[in-house]
Amino acid sequence: MTCFYCKGDLKPSTTTHFVDLKKCIVIVKNVPCLECSKCGETVFTDEVAKRLDDIVKTVSSLMTEIEIGRASCRERV
Repeated sequence: MTCFYCKGDLKPSTTTHFVDLKKCIVIVKNVPCLECSKCGETVFTDEVAKRLDDIVKTVSSLMTEIEIGRASCRERV
């Protein structure tokens, strides 16, 4: 298989996948991919892309925004 961008050879490898969801950042390590030996571009198989999508959707649905406020309290001595 050849790279879409530079036509270099794609070799099996692993990568770290980052997704910024605004309310959190999802980091998935050791994701199987094909990596170009020339330009470093990574490509996922359909199966891996679907699994990454499922992981991101699950994390997104579980995330809750937590806000911590400060009350001005003065202790009476």
